[in-house]
Amino acid sequence: MGTPETDLENLYAQIHDPELRETIKSFGRSVTQHARERQAQPRELERQTAQVIQFPLFPEGMRPVTNDAARSALFSCVQGKDRQMVKDTLLATVDGVEIRFTGERFNQDDHDLLMQLVFMAKHKPLGEYVTVPARVMLKALGRTTDGRSHARLRIDMTRLVAGTVNLSNAKFEYIGHLVDDAAQDKASRYWVYKFNPKLRVLYDPDMYTLIEWEQRQSLRGKDLARWLHLYLATHAAPFPVKVTTLWELSGSRTAQLWKFRQLLRIALDDLENNGDIEDWYIDDSDLVHVYRGKAITDSQRRYLKHPKASRNRRKKARV
Repeated sequence: MGTPETDLENLYAQIHDPELRETIKSFGRSVTQHARERQAQPRELERQTAQVIQFPLFPEGMRPVTNDAARSALFSCVQGKDRQMVKDTLLATVDGVEIRFTGERFNQDDHDLLMQLVFMAKHKPLGEYVTVPARVMLKALGRTTDGRSHARLRIDMTRLVAGTVNLSNAKFEYIGHLVDDAAQDKASRYWVYKFNPKLRVLYDPDMYTLIEWEQRQSLRGKDLARWLHLYLATHAAPFPVKVTTLWELSGSRTAQLWKFRQLLRIALDDLENNGDIEDWYIDDSDLVHVYRGKAITDSQRRYLKHPKASRNRRKKARV
């Protein structure tokens, strides 16, 4: 008994019409190629399935913040009572990034919750559910574990799941929810939630910044300072920026610029007292200058190109 290839050649030899013989050969080659491709598909599917998509393994004591989100009004500096419901609203961002949002506006409490959820999901493939006790989440956020805090956490989780973000920059566009979905077991109070695997691109090496979590928690209740904290942390050496620009990017609801400037000075002092920056001043052109000093991370230090300004000049200009 011959091989399948030999049997086919014997069959072809019995066909005397050259044109018909070549047509049948061509058909046979197509069938053989299709069969080989079908056999290869399960192996290719298995290879793709084996690729695990997950967040980077963030170190303990640190939390990740997406640079595009920190440099925009997506997570504003407003208090909970000042939230607005919006639909496909264009938010203030830095050049090169566009963010549209539909839902109840996020604030800094929501940003802290998102950073904590991402941190707790670092060991899980994206798309799989993460299971966490509610009290663990609350303690990590610096909140109490009473019934009121549990109820507030449920509202905050609902807001994150419901809000729709359209974020576009030079590399990609993401349209979806920051938390894909979530559920809570009422008896145990355990939360389960998952992230869309497509969200992973926001945590590529050049797309996020690590912040000191304990230091961040020291700013609780200081909404503008917390927004500035993340905005400044994403810059190795913050460039001078107009007060009006920070007014817009922070999503502030303060009606008058002069009042926002007052609040900005207080927030910058809060950051200096907290060790997040070393010095700051606002010059005669209404440009805000910030010197981060020792707060700069080792990974950011290599991007520094300019010598630091005279400390005496900054102190004099602030007065």
